[in-house]
Amino acid sequence: MDKLQKFFIADGKVLITVIKNTDMVNKAREIHNLTPTTTAVLGRCLTVAAFMTSGFKDEGQRMSFNINGGGPIGRIVVSGRTGCKVKGYVENPSLDLPIRADGKIDVGGAVGKDGEISVIKDLGLKEPYTGKCNLVSGEIAEDFAYYFTASEQSPSAVALGVLVDKDGVKTSGGIFIQPMPGCNDMVITMLEDICTNFTHISSVLDKMEVDELIDYYFGQFDVKMLPPVVPEFSCDCSRELIEKVILTLGKKDAYDIVDKDKQIEVGCQFCNTKYRFTREDLDKIFAE
Repeated sequence: MDKLQKFFIADGKVLITVIKNTDMVNKAREIHNLTPTTTAVLGRCLTVAAFMTSGFKDEGQRMSFNINGGGPIGRIVVSGRTGCKVKGYVENPSLDLPIRADGKIDVGGAVGKDGEISVIKDLGLKEPYTGKCNLVSGEIAEDFAYYFTASEQSPSAVALGVLVDKDGVKTSGGIFIQPMPGCNDMVITMLEDICTNFTHISSVLDKMEVDELIDYYFGQFDVKMLPPVVPEFSCDCSRELIEKVILTLGKKDAYDIVDKDKQIEVGCQFCNTKYRFTREDLDKIFAE
């Protein structure tokens, strides 16, 4: 089962989040018919979204980000809401690049780095929060480490990985380490040393469950656990929402489409669900 676990160390001066989301990324791979390359890209982004939504407390809080680095994968769009429910898609899901010389999937080559991350958070305040930063490498982890530091003033170490085999996603996950103001320099040095073990975080998580990883790498600290969360790929589209989209077409244009094509078909980009509306459906929608 997928798991997101947060915990504090060093008298609350460091917040660490470990995520294992293999089921989530496998579901995204199946929905969008992703290749190994696009699975690795979207999987990493979904892990970031799970992390970003894990701090949401109130129903209705939402976030989204998009990345366009100029690479052949095109635009990447990810959204999430309270409860670590996330969804996303890539513009070119069929892209598959050769494996790099070091044996890794070429995430940076797919994403590119001539562009930016753009984030919107709706936390129920008067205005949503927006943040942007340039891409560093297109590898996603380095890019978001820079984003959290530069745009949200929250210095973070980020490691992300998706391990793909012939049967799909073998393991996916990540770790986020956030020292708080006043954190002891010795603790930071220890964490920097520990982080060297996470350059292949998906391989680490393939061998260990989340609790085992925490105990093995952080057991020397006094660990204070927070309640775990199960992140999931979850789309909240509905026929009712699509009906509102139909209304924005206007009555004349909507009926013109149905007269020409016999129906209106609207697809959700996040989950590929197709919604179809006949003339009789339009009669009900516009009557209401």
